[in-house]
Amino acid sequence: MTKRLSQFIARHGAEIEDALHAHLPYSSQAGAGRLNDALDYALFPGGKRLRPVLALAAARLAGATHEQGIVVGCAVEFLHSSSLILDDLPAMDDADLRRNRRALHLVYGEGLAVLAAVALLNQAYALLTRAAEACGRAGTTGALLGEAARAVGADGMIGGQVIDLELQADRANDRALASRDLKTVALMRLMMVAGAHARGADGETVETLAGFGERFGRVYQICDDLLDELGGSALSGKTARQDARHLRPSAVSVLGAVASRNLAAALVREGASLLVRKFGERGEARVLVEAAEMMLCKVTAAGASQLSIVEGASQLSIEGAEQFSVEDTGQRSIKGAEQHAAAGAEQLSVA
Repeated sequence: MTKRLSQFIARHGAEIEDALHAHLPYSSQAGAGRLNDALDYALFPGGKRLRPVLALAAARLAGATHEQGIVVGCAVEFLHSSSLILDDLPAMDDADLRRNRRALHLVYGEGLAVLAAVALLNQAYALLTRAAEACGRAGTTGALLGEAARAVGADGMIGGQVIDLELQADRANDRALASRDLKTVALMRLMMVAGAHARGADGETVETLAGFGERFGRVYQICDDLLDELGGSALSGKTARQDARHLRPSAVSVLGAVASRNLAAALVREGASLLVRKFGERGEARVLVEAAEMMLCKVTAAGASQLSIVEGASQLSIEGAEQFSVEDTGQRSIKGAEQHAAAGAEQLSVA
């Protein structure tokens, strides 16, 4: 992890952790103690808290208050944790391990796991409402809740998970893979734009952050696929080789390991270019780019010997991002990104 990203996490990590505790939707009902225990188990300990940290950084870029950034960060973390609980259920990924511990449903049962997930989802909407209402501008609450509903809904996280369940690896292509990736991309987009919507930011700011979030989400999913293939449970913190076990498509099965890694690197470059054009050299923009680069580092550490790493590649950095152009900002297709990766693979680097 880079020094700048580490410092940002260290500076705000304790405050985010306290806020997550404060906003956790504990029940006051007699007899609901095991639900509260399940919520604690699902959220703590939570590692680096990358999502709320990056939501805070993006909110600050958009001009939101620090408090708004903390609140939307908690909302994003609750949404993420809710999705993990549901993903691990036997009817979904049937996973035994999450964050190097037994999956929630194995400890508290499937019923309480589902209810804990719904409680977190519900609380996320409440927190987003609170953040938007703090702005005092007409339309901010509706815009933010609409964005969240799309992110979670049938053309977002839910739709992506459906594709993941229904699609077989032998019938997958890059378009189907992009649809499957919505389960990650939609949340990453929300993570980037929630603070901007809460602030009532201008359309250009929202679209820039959305474009970065979509690219970062795809990078994250590609790298997750690579780690599932190249790494083990100790590195990922969850059950390994889930895609292969369920005969589901992944970036590795559709594109191959090297092309997947190159596509991820190209998307990081595109996202960096978007942020540089809008925000210049601001520290929060650097933090966001370095977080995306960190995913590439994990992949390299997991399986460098299996990937064709270009000799002499230099570190990806926001300082050099202006060298790379993005066609139709925020709207470039996954296919176009793949072509870009193939055309310029010799220039791609891993941080």
